[in-house]
Amino acid sequence: MNLHIPDPRRYPRGAAVDDFTRLADAAALRSALECGGDAEITAALRAAPSQAAYSKLWNAVCDVANHAGAEANNADVVARVFALPLVMVAGSRRPASLPGALPDIAAVKALFEQHGALGPTRNFGFGNALCSLETIESITPGEIYAWTRDAGATRRELPPSAITIPEPGEQVHLRFLIGAGIAPAAEPSFIETASNIGVWGMPLTRLLAAQLAQANVDVLPLARPPLDVLRAGQAGRFAQLDTAFSLFMSNALRRQRGATGDPAVVISAHDDGDIRISVNSQFDDTLADGFRWPLHPLDDMSFVLDSISGLLAECRINNVQCAGQVLPALDAQGKVWYARARDIGAAAAAPSRH
Repeated sequence: MNLHIPDPRRYPRGAAVDDFTRLADAAALRSALECGGDAEITAALRAAPSQAAYSKLWNAVCDVANHAGAEANNADVVARVFALPLVMVAGSRRPASLPGALPDIAAVKALFEQHGALGPTRNFGFGNALCSLETIESITPGEIYAWTRDAGATRRELPPSAITIPEPGEQVHLRFLIGAGIAPAAEPSFIETASNIGVWGMPLTRLLAAQLAQANVDVLPLARPPLDVLRAGQAGRFAQLDTAFSLFMSNALRRQRGATGDPAVVISAHDDGDIRISVNSQFDDTLADGFRWPLHPLDDMSFVLDSISGLLAECRINNVQCAGQVLPALDAQGKVWYARARDIGAAAAAPSRH
């Protein structure tokens, strides 16, 4: 199933791109990081003229920041900071809250040691805080650059973030475990040696579920492979949305197929940067469910659409339509707009707002 919808994101043009161009090479990035130029890097990213340009610059920033230790004085060993994304599927029959810190972080370290995931990494450890995406994204490239050059550099405490379940039902949350280790500069880092999640993923899920267990709450912690801190946020964000979309479709299809049979699905892009998936009964207008997938500047549009279409194919959804142009975020009543099949023709006849 091939989905085709326009990219709703807007990128700068003309003189605004100059900020991006100034940081287009590694030497300029290194100079900016040495001078504490995080604001300059942020401005350059905002000025990126396309998703591909944004992604290229961001990956260059990550590479320079994370390899600073190896480049400084030709160091034999380097410090590596990493983050482990955790997608938490949590459900409860009543409002509940899960703690924002693990009671036994030593057991997590021991699990990775037991499964041979450390490789040559030494002085390895995790903090016990379950950090939010906002906390991860508050860590700047300049901080990572300074830390990798000097493992003794001061680091602020990263706050834990409890998992709140405000109402009955299942929800998908995102948390991160932050860790660090010392490894020979020429040897694989923990990120590389622990990349095979098939070895340790299920044992870690069972361990974390046991540590977070409480009465009347079900929690399924699903780990993703560790990454450097700067890249981990995007990987975690995608994994959370992908898991949430799967949960949404499972619930929507169960409800609609049980009532009126196979639904129709409409996929549309909106001028607030969303991709939206509308699941509607073909026989009952009151049966409708909608999912919002907000696009980040780093998101590869084709990759997101492949993920969506792959799940729809697995769910055996045959009636799928795509809006051919970017639609408004809100309908005429000022409510979030989830397009239906009947809206697509009307939208095509109206002037484009993008």
